[in-house]
Amino acid sequence: MRRTLRILERARSDVEDIFNWLVQRSVQGAISWYLAFRGAIAKVASAPESFAEAPESHPLARQLRQAIFKTRRGRVYRIVFEVSDTEIFILRVRGPGQRPIRQQDLPGQ
Repeated sequence: MRRTLRILERARSDVEDIFNWLVQRSVQGAISWYLAFRGAIAKVASAPESFAEAPESHPLARQLRQAIFKTRRGRVYRIVFEVSDTEIFILRVRGPGQRPIRQQDLPGQ
């Protein structure tokens, strides 16, 4: 089944914030990070059910999944998303050291 992938505004903001933080340190590193992010998004779009449940799923009572991707230096990032029958919603993108997602970090149900 083909689903529409939607990157919600907060996730877009997360991507922009992470990219801008990285570009101040290394333009090439920021570009590499963005390419890794796009690769992870492509995998989510092709097989969203193959990804593990996000740790916040139970405390927030939502069916959240996560896609983990790494930079060349081994820093771990997470794409947190939800899946419906027709759509995949990218909710947030989290970087190293960022706190777990709280209810107020997500759009309403």
